[in-house]
Amino acid sequence: MCCKYFSKESYLGRMKMEREVGHLPFSISDEISSLHWVKIVTVGNTGVGKTCIIKHFCEDKFTPSYQATVGVDYGFKIHSHRDAEVRVHLWDMSGHNDYIEVRNELFVDSHACLMVYDVTSIPSFENLDCWLKEVTQFTMDNVCIVVVANKVDVKGKRTVSREEGMKWAQSRNLRFHETSALSGQGIQNLFQEVIEDVLKKSPKVR
Repeated sequence: MCCKYFSKESYLGRMKMEREVGHLPFSISDEISSLHWVKIVTVGNTGVGKTCIIKHFCEDKFTPSYQATVGVDYGFKIHSHRDAEVRVHLWDMSGHNDYIEVRNELFVDSHACLMVYDVTSIPSFENLDCWLKEVTQFTMDNVCIVVVANKVDVKGKRTVSREEGMKWAQSRNLRFHETSALSGQGIQNLFQEVIEDVLKKSPKVR
């Protein structure tokens, strides 16, 4: 076996050379262009569970203490999809009207939008029309919009049936998912389907 010995000076000189412009062992632009980037935003009334859904996806756990999102919150996860690593950026936007300008700015360049409502709250379901109007006004035509019925784990308090939610989504040609941020039901399947749909629709994120 042949071993090469480098003095400290020659080793440092070699490292310096590799760090200089034009001496990197790979192309930075090629590395960046090969990455998969997906931007997902969430909208919906306050308290429907948008933050908890994102946290469960990113950390695989439920956070019981509720704190209303002030303006916007952010999550990030490297998600494995068909032998590729997808860098998923999640923007959790406050449902309060005071932050409408913040939301409108963050809609830009979104690949997908989750419109979340609480199955125990009729007002959050009835307000989906307003959220859809806002989303379609400030996002691209090919954005993937998904209706998410959250808190399906709450037994005996459900006021919006699965059939009602599906009918509303289908009448607007939108996908429909049921989730529980508490148990994790449906969350991984939701994001898996959304990410796959985004990669199909938007070649530029490949």
